[in-house]
Amino acid sequence: MVHLKKNDYLVQTGGHLDQLVFLKKGILRSGSSQDSEVLESKEFTFENNFLFSGSSLLASKPFSQSIHALMDSAILVLTRAELDGIYESIPGFVAVLRQLTQDELEKQEKLAVLIKIQPPQKRYEHFQRNFAWIAAQLPEGQLASFLQIPASELTRIRKKISLGTSF
Repeated sequence: MVHLKKNDYLVQTGGHLDQLVFLKKGILRSGSSQDSEVLESKEFTFENNFLFSGSSLLASKPFSQSIHALMDSAILVLTRAELDGIYESIPGFVAVLRQLTQDELEKQEKLAVLIKIQPPQKRYEHFQRNFAWIAAQLPEGQLASFLQIPASELTRIRKKISLGTSF
């Protein structure tokens, strides 16, 4: 098990995410970065989920984003060599990894559609409905970045919802 302290980086832009990572505890944030600071949140990885980059893991290409811990986190890591050993010793593991990849792609597609076609309030409501426990742990600026709305608009949306008014 590998422990990351809050704000520790798992990988920085241009590095290699040449491992299959399982997040046991904490929250990881992926996003564009500049000068060791994540500027825009692209994705969060939450407890009991896998994190990997197919192009970095399988083709040794540099990772296009930075990933860091938003809170103290614990991860389990399988290197490419360890994965190759598992492929040889457990024939059905390729099918498991294929299913994990398909599930991750479906999740990313659903989120992309949500962010592209839904107005900001609907994005926020969907996130609250499906990930309330996560939203409660994220600073407002990071949640706004992830939902691709200005932080001031997220504040306005939250205020209107708490007051029970409609838009």
